[in-house]
Amino acid sequence: MNIRKVTVYALIASMAASLLSGCKSDTETSVMDAISTSVQTTAATTEITETVPETSAFVTYTAEEYRNAGVNELNSVPILMYHRVYGMTNAETQYTGGNVDKDGYNRTSEAFEADLRRYYEQGYRMMRLTDFVDGYIDVPFGYSPLILTFDDGIRDVVLQGWNDDGTPVFDPTCAIGILEKIKSEYPDYNVTATFFVNSQLFENGEEEDRKVMKWMVDNGYDIGNHTRDHKKLGDCDADEIEKQVGSMFKKLDEIIPGQYVDIVALPFGSPENIGSGKPQYDRIFSGTYDGFTYSTKAALLCAWTRSYSPFVRDYNNMAIRRIRGYDNGGTEWDIEMNFSQLNAGKRYISDGDPNTVVFPSSDNSSGDWLKNTFGHQVITYD
Repeated sequence: MNIRKVTVYALIASMAASLLSGCKSDTETSVMDAISTSVQTTAATTEITETVPETSAFVTYTAEEYRNAGVNELNSVPILMYHRVYGMTNAETQYTGGNVDKDGYNRTSEAFEADLRRYYEQGYRMMRLTDFVDGYIDVPFGYSPLILTFDDGIRDVVLQGWNDDGTPVFDPTCAIGILEKIKSEYPDYNVTATFFVNSQLFENGEEEDRKVMKWMVDNGYDIGNHTRDHKKLGDCDADEIEKQVGSMFKKLDEIIPGQYVDIVALPFGSPENIGSGKPQYDRIFSGTYDGFTYSTKAALLCAWTRSYSPFVRDYNNMAIRRIRGYDNGGTEWDIEMNFSQLNAGKRYISDGDPNTVVFPSSDNSSGDWLKNTFGHQVITYD
Protein backbone atom coordinates (compact mmCIF):
# COMPACT_ATOMS: atom_id res chain seq x y z
CA MET A 1 0.00 0.00 0.00
CA ASN A 2 1.16 3.54 -0.75
CA ILE A 3 0.42 5.93 2.15
CA ARG A 4 0.78 9.66 1.80
CA LYS A 5 -0.37 12.80 3.58
CA VAL A 6 -2.48 15.15 1.47
CA THR A 7 -4.59 18.23 1.92
CA VAL A 8 -8.15 17.98 0.63
CA TYR A 9 -10.08 21.15 -0.14
CA ALA A 10 -13.84 21.36 0.08
CA LEU A 11 -14.89 24.20 -2.22
CA ILE A 12 -18.05 26.21 -2.51
CA ALA A 13 -17.69 28.57 -5.47
CA SER A 14 -20.00 31.08 -7.10
CA MET A 15 -19.02 32.77 -10.35
CA ALA A 16 -20.10 36.07 -11.86
CA ALA A 17 -20.07 36.40 -15.64
CA SER A 18 -17.27 38.63 -16.88
CA LEU A 19 -16.82 41.00 -19.77
CA LEU A 20 -15.23 39.47 -22.84
CA SER A 21 -12.29 41.36 -24.26
CA GLY A 22 -10.83 41.99 -27.67
CA CYS A 23 -7.19 41.38 -28.54
CA LYS A 24 -4.58 43.44 -26.70
CA SER A 25 -0.93 43.52 -27.67
CA ASP A 26 0.82 46.00 -25.40
CA THR A 27 1.33 44.09 -22.16
CA GLU A 28 0.18 40.92 -20.48
CA THR A 29 -1.27 43.08 -17.71
CA SER A 30 -3.68 44.74 -20.10
CA VAL A 31 -4.90 41.36 -21.24
CA MET A 32 -5.42 40.19 -17.68
CA ASP A 33 -7.29 43.34 -16.74
CA ALA A 34 -9.50 43.15 -19.82
CA ILE A 35 -10.78 39.67 -19.09
CA SER A 36 -10.73 39.57 -15.31
CA THR A 37 -13.65 37.84 -13.65
CA SER A 38 -15.23 38.37 -10.26
CA VAL A 39 -15.17 35.10 -8.37
CA GLN A 40 -15.90 34.61 -4.71
CA THR A 41 -14.59 31.34 -3.31
CA THR A 42 -14.70 29.94 0.19
CA ALA A 43 -12.60 26.98 1.16
CA ALA A 44 -12.18 24.70 4.11
CA THR A 45 -9.12 22.50 4.43
CA THR A 46 -8.66 19.24 6.21
CA GLU A 47 -5.49 17.21 6.46
CA ILE A 48 -6.02 13.50 5.99
CA THR A 49 -3.91 10.44 5.46
CA GLU A 50 -4.95 8.70 2.28
CA THR A 51 -4.27 5.06 1.52
CA VAL A 52 -3.96 4.34 -2.19
CA PRO A 53 -3.94 0.72 -3.40
CA GLU A 54 -0.96 -0.22 -5.57
CA THR A 55 -3.45 -1.54 -8.13
CA SER A 56 -4.76 1.99 -8.79
CA ALA A 57 -5.23 2.77 -12.49
CA PHE A 58 -2.76 5.66 -12.11
CA VAL A 59 0.69 5.59 -10.53
CA THR A 60 0.91 7.57 -7.29
CA TYR A 61 3.96 9.62 -6.39
CA THR A 62 5.72 10.91 -3.30
CA ALA A 63 6.08 14.58 -2.46
CA GLU A 64 9.73 14.35 -3.50
CA GLU A 65 8.78 12.94 -6.91
CA TYR A 66 6.20 15.69 -7.45
CA ARG A 67 8.75 18.28 -6.37
CA ASN A 68 11.54 16.92 -8.59
CA ALA A 69 9.23 16.88 -11.62
CA GLY A 70 7.95 20.38 -10.83
CA VAL A 71 4.33 19.21 -10.89
CA ASN A 72 2.03 22.21 -10.71
CA GLU A 73 -1.50 22.06 -12.11
CA LEU A 74 -2.30 25.66 -11.17
CA ASN A 75 0.14 27.03 -13.73
CA SER A 76 -0.57 28.23 -17.27
CA VAL A 77 -1.46 26.30 -20.41
CA PRO A 78 -0.53 27.35 -23.98
CA ILE A 79 -3.53 27.40 -26.32
CA LEU A 80 -2.14 28.22 -29.76
CA MET A 81 -4.18 30.24 -32.24
CA TYR A 82 -3.22 29.61 -35.85
CA HIS A 83 -4.98 30.71 -39.02
CA ARG A 84 -3.81 29.75 -42.52
CA VAL A 85 -0.78 27.58 -43.18
CA TYR A 86 0.73 28.18 -46.63
CA GLY A 87 2.90 25.77 -48.58
CA MET A 88 5.97 28.00 -48.45
CA THR A 89 9.47 27.98 -47.05
CA ASN A 90 10.53 30.72 -44.67
CA ALA A 91 12.83 32.10 -47.36
CA GLU A 92 9.84 32.70 -49.61
CA THR A 93 8.24 35.23 -47.29
CA GLN A 94 9.52 38.74 -46.61
CA TYR A 95 8.36 38.68 -43.00
CA THR A 96 10.01 37.51 -39.78
CA GLY A 97 10.52 33.86 -38.89
CA GLY A 98 7.95 32.14 -41.08
CA ASN A 99 5.18 34.74 -40.92
CA VAL A 100 3.27 35.07 -44.20
CA ASP A 101 1.66 38.42 -43.38
CA LYS A 102 2.74 41.56 -41.53
CA ASP A 103 0.68 40.82 -38.42
CA GLY A 104 1.73 37.18 -38.24
CA TYR A 105 -1.68 35.53 -38.42
CA ASN A 106 -0.58 33.15 -41.19
CA ARG A 107 2.38 30.78 -41.12
CA THR A 108 4.58 29.01 -43.66
CA SER A 109 4.38 25.24 -43.71
CA GLU A 110 8.09 25.10 -42.83
CA ALA A 111 7.59 27.27 -39.75
CA PHE A 112 4.43 25.49 -38.62
CA GLU A 113 6.08 22.07 -38.80
CA ALA A 114 9.09 23.42 -36.89
CA ASP A 115 6.72 24.85 -34.24
CA LEU A 116 5.17 21.42 -33.66
CA ARG A 117 8.52 19.69 -33.37
CA ARG A 118 9.78 22.33 -30.95
CA TYR A 119 6.77 21.99 -28.65
CA TYR A 120 7.32 18.23 -28.53
CA GLU A 121 11.02 18.58 -27.72
CA GLN A 122 10.22 21.02 -24.90
CA GLY A 123 8.02 18.45 -23.18
CA TYR A 124 4.53 19.45 -24.32
CA ARG A 125 1.86 16.94 -25.29
CA MET A 126 -1.36 17.80 -27.09
CA MET A 127 -4.84 17.51 -25.66
CA ARG A 128 -8.38 18.35 -26.78
CA LEU A 129 -9.65 21.85 -26.09
CA THR A 130 -13.05 20.52 -25.01
CA ASP A 131 -11.37 18.32 -22.37
CA PHE A 132 -9.47 21.34 -21.08
CA VAL A 133 -12.73 23.27 -20.72
CA ASP A 134 -14.19 20.32 -18.81
CA GLY A 135 -11.17 20.22 -16.48
CA TYR A 136 -10.08 16.80 -17.75
CA ILE A 137 -6.36 17.18 -18.44
CA ASP A 138 -4.97 13.79 -19.36
CA VAL A 139 -1.26 14.38 -19.95
CA PRO A 140 1.58 12.06 -18.82
CA PHE A 141 3.40 12.70 -15.56
CA GLY A 142 5.99 15.47 -15.86
CA TYR A 143 4.73 16.73 -19.22
CA SER A 144 2.71 19.84 -20.04
CA PRO A 145 -0.55 20.21 -21.99
CA LEU A 146 -0.60 21.94 -25.36
CA ILE A 147 -3.76 22.88 -27.26
CA LEU A 148 -3.94 23.76 -30.96
CA THR A 149 -6.73 25.83 -32.49
CA PHE A 150 -7.26 27.08 -36.04
CA ASP A 151 -9.59 29.90 -37.03
CA ASP A 152 -11.34 30.53 -40.37
CA GLY A 153 -10.83 27.14 -42.06
CA ILE A 154 -9.09 28.53 -45.14
CA ARG A 155 -5.86 26.65 -45.96
CA ASP A 156 -6.30 24.52 -42.83
CA VAL A 157 -7.65 21.56 -44.79
CA VAL A 158 -6.76 21.40 -48.48
CA LEU A 159 -8.25 18.30 -50.05
CA GLN A 160 -6.54 16.76 -53.08
CA GLY A 161 -8.80 13.76 -53.50
CA TRP A 162 -9.82 10.45 -51.98
CA ASN A 163 -8.09 7.08 -51.72
CA ASP A 164 -9.85 3.90 -52.83
CA ASP A 165 -10.52 3.05 -49.18
CA GLY A 166 -12.40 6.32 -48.67
CA THR A 167 -9.70 8.15 -46.76
CA PRO A 168 -8.88 11.72 -47.78
CA VAL A 169 -5.70 12.83 -49.54
CA PHE A 170 -4.52 16.16 -48.15
CA ASP A 171 -2.09 18.70 -49.50
CA PRO A 172 0.97 17.80 -47.39
CA THR A 173 1.72 21.49 -46.79
CA CYS A 174 -1.67 22.44 -45.32
CA ALA A 175 -2.29 22.38 -41.56
CA ILE A 176 -3.91 18.97 -41.33
CA GLY A 177 -1.42 17.48 -43.80
CA ILE A 178 1.41 18.48 -41.48
CA LEU A 179 -0.49 17.36 -38.38
CA GLU A 180 -0.99 13.91 -39.91
CA LYS A 181 2.72 13.73 -40.73
CA ILE A 182 3.67 14.64 -37.14
CA LYS A 183 1.10 12.15 -35.83
CA SER A 184 2.80 9.32 -37.72
CA GLU A 185 6.26 10.31 -36.46
CA TYR A 186 5.35 10.94 -32.80
CA PRO A 187 2.71 8.46 -31.64
CA ASP A 188 3.03 9.69 -28.04
CA TYR A 189 2.33 13.33 -29.00
CA ASN A 190 -1.45 12.75 -29.01
CA VAL A 191 -1.83 14.95 -32.10
CA THR A 192 -5.17 16.75 -32.14
CA ALA A 193 -6.57 20.21 -32.86
CA THR A 194 -9.84 22.14 -32.91
CA PHE A 195 -10.77 23.80 -36.20
CA PHE A 196 -13.17 26.74 -35.95
CA VAL A 197 -15.05 27.31 -39.19
CA ASN A 198 -17.38 29.82 -40.77
CA SER A 199 -20.17 28.99 -43.22
CA GLN A 200 -17.70 28.42 -46.09
CA LEU A 201 -16.14 25.58 -44.05
CA PHE A 202 -12.73 24.69 -45.55
CA GLU A 203 -13.51 25.98 -49.07
CA ASN A 204 -13.08 22.62 -50.76
CA GLY A 205 -16.72 22.69 -51.84
CA GLU A 206 -19.66 21.98 -49.56
CA GLU A 207 -20.04 18.29 -50.41
CA GLU A 208 -16.33 17.53 -50.08
CA ASP A 209 -16.03 19.46 -46.82
CA ARG A 210 -18.95 17.62 -45.29
CA LYS A 211 -17.24 14.32 -46.04
CA VAL A 212 -13.87 15.43 -44.76
CA MET A 213 -15.36 16.85 -41.54
CA LYS A 214 -16.87 13.47 -40.78
CA TRP A 215 -13.45 11.91 -41.32
CA MET A 216 -11.81 14.51 -39.06
CA VAL A 217 -14.03 13.92 -36.04
CA ASP A 218 -13.54 10.18 -36.44
CA ASN A 219 -9.76 10.64 -36.50
CA GLY A 220 -8.99 12.75 -33.47
CA TYR A 221 -9.89 16.30 -34.51
CA ASP A 222 -12.63 18.64 -33.35
CA ILE A 223 -14.77 21.19 -35.19
CA GLY A 224 -16.08 24.35 -33.53
CA ASN A 225 -18.02 27.54 -34.26
CA HIS A 226 -16.37 30.70 -35.64
CA THR A 227 -19.76 32.29 -36.51
CA ARG A 228 -21.51 32.19 -39.86
CA ASP A 229 -19.97 35.28 -41.50
CA HIS A 230 -16.97 36.12 -39.31
CA LYS A 231 -18.61 39.30 -38.08
CA LYS A 232 -17.31 41.33 -35.17
CA LEU A 233 -20.00 40.47 -32.63
CA GLY A 234 -19.39 43.64 -30.63
CA ASP A 235 -20.95 45.55 -33.54
CA CYS A 236 -24.05 43.32 -33.73
CA ASP A 237 -27.41 43.49 -32.01
CA ALA A 238 -28.88 40.52 -30.15
CA ASP A 239 -30.75 39.09 -33.13
CA GLU A 240 -27.71 39.28 -35.39
CA ILE A 241 -25.52 37.54 -32.79
CA GLU A 242 -28.12 34.81 -32.46
CA LYS A 243 -28.06 34.35 -36.22
CA GLN A 244 -24.27 34.34 -36.44
CA VAL A 245 -23.78 31.85 -33.61
CA GLY A 246 -26.99 29.83 -33.85
CA SER A 247 -26.97 29.30 -37.61
CA MET A 248 -23.39 28.00 -37.48
CA PHE A 249 -24.18 25.58 -34.69
CA LYS A 250 -27.22 24.44 -36.67
CA LYS A 251 -25.06 23.81 -39.73
CA LEU A 252 -22.52 21.82 -37.74
CA ASP A 253 -25.32 19.78 -36.21
CA GLU A 254 -26.54 18.88 -39.68
CA ILE A 255 -23.08 17.81 -40.88
CA ILE A 256 -21.67 16.07 -37.77
CA PRO A 257 -24.60 15.71 -35.36
CA GLY A 258 -23.48 15.31 -31.76
CA GLN A 259 -19.80 15.37 -32.77
CA TYR A 260 -18.93 19.07 -32.93
CA VAL A 261 -17.77 21.03 -29.88
CA ASP A 262 -20.09 23.67 -28.40
CA ILE A 263 -17.29 26.23 -28.24
CA VAL A 264 -17.12 29.56 -30.09
CA ALA A 265 -13.91 31.22 -31.25
CA LEU A 266 -14.90 34.90 -31.24
CA PRO A 267 -13.98 36.71 -34.49
CA PHE A 268 -11.54 39.52 -33.65
CA GLY A 269 -11.90 38.56 -29.97
CA SER A 270 -15.11 40.58 -29.91
CA PRO A 271 -17.37 41.53 -28.11
CA GLU A 272 -15.13 43.84 -26.16
CA ASN A 273 -17.78 46.44 -25.38
CA ILE A 274 -20.82 44.33 -24.49
CA GLY A 275 -21.58 43.97 -20.79
CA SER A 276 -22.67 40.62 -19.40
CA GLY A 277 -26.04 42.08 -18.43
CA LYS A 278 -27.01 42.94 -22.00
CA PRO A 279 -28.99 40.59 -24.25
CA GLN A 280 -26.31 40.73 -26.94
CA TYR A 281 -23.87 39.04 -24.56
CA ASP A 282 -26.32 36.32 -23.57
CA ARG A 283 -27.02 35.34 -27.18
CA ILE A 284 -23.42 34.18 -27.60
CA PHE A 285 -24.00 31.52 -25.00
CA SER A 286 -27.60 30.48 -25.54
CA GLY A 287 -30.43 31.09 -27.94
CA THR A 288 -32.68 29.69 -30.64
CA TYR A 289 -32.20 30.37 -34.32
CA ASP A 290 -34.53 29.07 -37.02
CA GLY A 291 -35.93 26.48 -34.62
CA PHE A 292 -32.50 25.29 -33.46
CA THR A 293 -31.64 25.82 -29.79
CA TYR A 294 -27.96 26.10 -28.91
CA SER A 295 -25.82 26.44 -25.80
CA THR A 296 -22.17 27.53 -25.77
CA LYS A 297 -19.97 26.19 -22.98
CA ALA A 298 -16.85 28.23 -23.75
CA ALA A 299 -15.61 31.13 -25.85
CA LEU A 300 -12.08 31.91 -27.04
CA LEU A 301 -10.48 35.31 -27.30
CA CYS A 302 -8.39 36.38 -30.23
CA ALA A 303 -4.87 35.96 -28.93
CA TRP A 304 -1.83 37.24 -27.13
CA THR A 305 -0.96 35.11 -24.15
CA ARG A 306 -1.20 31.82 -22.31
CA SER A 307 -4.38 30.59 -20.66
CA TYR A 308 -4.94 30.21 -16.96
CA SER A 309 -5.31 26.69 -15.63
CA PRO A 310 -9.02 25.81 -15.50
CA PHE A 311 -8.64 25.23 -11.76
CA VAL A 312 -7.65 28.75 -10.69
CA ARG A 313 -9.74 31.75 -9.69
CA ASP A 314 -8.84 33.93 -12.70
CA TYR A 315 -9.85 31.35 -15.30
CA ASN A 316 -13.03 32.24 -17.18
CA ASN A 317 -14.33 29.74 -19.72
CA MET A 318 -16.25 32.51 -21.48
CA ALA A 319 -13.02 34.42 -22.21
CA ILE A 320 -10.22 31.91 -22.74
CA ARG A 321 -6.88 33.40 -23.72
CA ARG A 322 -4.76 32.14 -26.62
CA ILE A 323 -1.23 32.61 -27.99
CA ARG A 324 -1.03 33.85 -31.56
CA GLY A 325 1.14 31.43 -33.54
CA TYR A 326 3.66 33.89 -34.93
CA ASP A 327 7.27 35.03 -34.66
CA ASN A 328 8.16 38.57 -33.64
CA GLY A 329 11.73 38.17 -32.44
CA GLY A 330 10.70 37.30 -28.89
CA THR A 331 8.57 40.43 -28.35
CA GLU A 332 4.89 41.44 -28.31
CA TRP A 333 3.77 38.09 -26.85
CA ASP A 334 4.86 35.98 -29.82
CA ILE A 335 5.57 32.24 -29.54
CA GLU A 336 9.15 32.75 -28.34
CA MET A 337 8.20 35.22 -25.62
CA ASN A 338 5.30 33.13 -24.34
CA PHE A 339 7.19 29.84 -24.27
CA SER A 340 10.27 31.44 -22.70
CA GLN A 341 8.07 32.50 -19.79
CA LEU A 342 6.21 29.19 -19.66
CA ASN A 343 9.45 27.23 -19.60
CA ALA A 344 10.87 29.46 -16.86
CA GLY A 345 8.45 28.17 -14.24
CA LYS A 346 5.02 29.28 -15.48
CA ARG A 347 3.89 26.11 -17.24
CA TYR A 348 1.33 23.58 -16.10
CA ILE A 349 3.13 20.32 -15.35
CA SER A 350 0.92 17.27 -15.05
CA ASP A 351 0.76 14.65 -12.31
CA GLY A 352 -0.42 12.12 -14.90
CA ASP A 353 -3.89 11.65 -13.41
CA PRO A 354 -6.79 13.66 -14.94
CA ASN A 355 -8.88 13.06 -11.81
CA THR A 356 -6.56 14.82 -9.37
CA VAL A 357 -5.26 18.39 -9.04
CA VAL A 358 -1.70 18.53 -7.69
CA PHE A 359 0.36 21.59 -6.83
CA PRO A 360 2.86 22.89 -4.24
CA SER A 361 1.07 23.92 -1.05
CA SER A 362 2.79 27.33 -1.19
CA ASP A 363 0.96 28.14 -4.44
CA ASN A 364 -2.36 28.25 -2.63
CA SER A 365 -1.14 29.37 0.77
CA SER A 366 -3.81 32.06 1.00
CA GLY A 367 -6.53 29.53 0.22
CA ASP A 368 -8.12 31.60 -2.56
CA TRP A 369 -6.14 30.76 -5.71
CA LEU A 370 -7.79 27.39 -6.32
CA LYS A 371 -11.27 27.98 -7.70
CA ASN A 372 -12.76 24.87 -9.25
CA THR A 373 -11.76 21.22 -8.92
CA PHE A 374 -14.43 19.75 -11.24
CA GLY A 375 -14.89 17.17 -8.48
CA HIS A 376 -11.25 16.05 -8.64
CA GLN A 377 -9.26 15.13 -5.58
CA VAL A 378 -6.83 17.87 -4.54
CA ILE A 379 -3.29 16.92 -3.50
CA THR A 380 -0.69 19.39 -2.26
CA TYR A 381 2.94 18.83 -1.38
CA ASP A 382 5.70 20.83 0.34
